[in-house]
Amino acid sequence: MSATRVMPRGDGPSPDSILASKNPNLEKQDRRRTVLIVDDEYLIADTLADILNDSGEYFAVAVYDGASALQRVRNSGLDVLITDVLMPEMNGIELAKAIKSICPETRIVLLSGQAQTRDLVQQAEREGYRFELWAKPMHPDEILKRLSQKQA
Repeated sequence: MSATRVMPRGDGPSPDSILASKNPNLEKQDRRRTVLIVDDEYLIADTLADILNDSGEYFAVAVYDGASALQRVRNSGLDVLITDVLMPEMNGIELAKAIKSICPETRIVLLSGQAQTRDLVQQAEREGYRFELWAKPMHPDEILKRLSQKQA
């Protein structure tokens, strides 16, 4: 079973409506970047969505598995995907590759606290994929700082 939690903040369209819509009027009304956070650890996904939404610069939605993430992105654009690497069923690398094929301009950030992740990332690089890899845990200020920087 897939689960999703929408984290609306403030006035204007909800993160869910931004991710689900290609309405150009919504894009003109709100210039915040849309972020999809995927982590099978609910607390991590929800907390990160809260941090990003509270910053006022992002519309963030938390989902807890790769299938839910793909379902959200299939018919809409996405600015940033932040995903855990080691998840059951579909890992973050598989998800990142799928998202890149749907939304090639999406910035992909992989999160992991596991040493074995580097092997998965190196395999993806051999296949021609380049993803940012950030180590868990990370201070909220550092997350916001890194997201505001241009992708390398």
